Amino acid sequence: MVLCQTPLALIVLGIGSIAAMLRPGSAAEPGFVLGVGMVLVLLAVAAVVPWHRLPPGSILLVPALDFVAIALLRSGPLETQAALGVLALLPVLWLMRSSVPQWIGLGLTFLGSLLIAVWPVVDAAEPLRDGYIEILLLPIVMLCVGAVLRLASPGARTRAAEAKHTDRELYDLLSAATERERVLTAILNTVDVGLTAVDAHGSTTLTNRQQDLFNRLADAHEKGQDRDLLLFEPDGTTPLPPDRRPVHRALSGETFTDQLLRVGEGEAQRALSTAARPLIDADGTIAGALVACSDITELVEAVSAKDAFISNISHEFHAPLTSVIGYLELVREDEYALPEHLKDYLEVASRNAERVLQLVADLLSTAGDRVRVHPRPVDLSALIDMSVRSNRLRAGTNGVVLRSEVHAPLWTLIDPLRISQVLDNLLSNAIKYTDHGGSVIIRAHETPTAIRVQVEDRGMGMTEQEMHLIFSRFYRTPAARRAEIEGAGLGLAITRAIVESHGGTIRCSSAPGEGSCFTVTLPVNGDVERTHQASFEDSV
Repeated sequence: MVLCQTPLALIVLGIGSIAAMLRPGSAAEPGFVLGVGMVLVLLAVAAVVPWHRLPPGSILLVPALDFVAIALLRSGPLETQAALGVLALLPVLWLMRSSVPQWIGLGLTFLGSLLIAVWPVVDAAEPLRDGYIEILLLPIVMLCVGAVLRLASPGARTRAAEAKHTDRELYDLLSAATERERVLTAILNTVDVGLTAVDAHGSTTLTNRQQDLFNRLADAHEKGQDRDLLLFEPDGTTPLPPDRRPVHRALSGETFTDQLLRVGEGEAQRALSTAARPLIDADGTIAGALVACSDITELVEAVSAKDAFISNISHEFHAPLTSVIGYLELVREDEYALPEHLKDYLEVASRNAERVLQLVADLLSTAGDRVRVHPRPVDLSALIDMSVRSNRLRAGTNGVVLRSEVHAPLWTLIDPLRISQVLDNLLSNAIKYTDHGGSVIIRAHETPTAIRVQVEDRGMGMTEQEMHLIFSRFYRTPAARRAEIEGAGLGLAITRAIVESHGGTIRCSSAPGEGSCFTVTLPVNGDVERTHQASFEDSV
């Protein structure tokens, strides 16, 4: 209401000021003064009256009275006030853009314009010189203007309605997005996993409260540069190279899980398990990355405590068991003959003591991360042949066919005792888990950079999840436990430790009911020698 009335009020004030300066006599006319005052009063009424509480048609009172005010402004000589009739265009615009019916708006336009044209004649301020044409000209022109505006207003109203509808939709979308962001922020701040999202340049775009705690440990907020972060290798002292940091790896295109690192220093240092994946946009380029960090300090400490316990208890068992086995051997080799039933008893006791001693040795082997090896030039094919001959009796007892497909000598630099232990573990497992009438095949071949040994069986097989766990200490598959197959779940853990101590790798491929295939890859001689040297220095 105020915006619609303001233009007329400003124009009238300008006319009044100019008239007061140039034509003081005309500005002093009572009708003119009353018209100016009426326009100003209507502006005040438009501002203070609560129009939203009044009936919708009540707002037409203001433009209708504007016609009266303009007519009063024309009081005075015709030559000075006739042009004021064009001010009727302002209330006409108001009427035509209002929501009143068309006939009401056009009727008020014609009558109001007619009042403005007739008022000087009624007021006898001027003679009627040209008949009724001059009186009817203004109402007819304003009626035509109103009709044109009315015809054009539906399109404008439609566009205004569409704009209002669009604004409403945008507001609803913004409200929904704000609500989703609020819920997402609450969820991110509730979980105990640190989450970080970065753009293609490595700048952080999203982080949660848990990650902020990790960042404070790393002093990320103080320095703001990757090289100043307190990030370390799993040992807690070796700085983590920039190219090994999770964000850098993810932005390079890597997807990984369970990268162990440490953040912070001193007693506040924490062990984190990190996972990350790159974010790919529509054209296939890397648009950023998402990194998740889990605090596993208590788990790492528990594993270390378990390893220390296993190592200590194994050392405590080793000495008395060795003594027991030694004395049993002395009794069996004594010059006095023993009764046959006592010899059988001693044989059972010695066999079980040796079995427990072997279990203790296995526990000692798994207590550390590395196994000490002493490599020397060895024909690997001869070790394979010896292991096959050693396990052939067990295979025959279980009704399993054991075949070797190794034809050429395979000279390399390895620890023969440790690699023989690897071969025996893989062959004994393959025989144990193969049904009667099945077969086990061992193969070996050499490439320019490595030697690969494969042990394949047609046993019960494993699921994909079980394949990821079989190299863990003390893990046994549910099928093996149901079948009551003997074992402690240490053989494959020891095997992997020995292979990795040689600088090699071991992997498994399997499927339920189709058997398993274990592949051991050992590097060439130079790599083995360097690996052994590093392992020896670590042990020192």
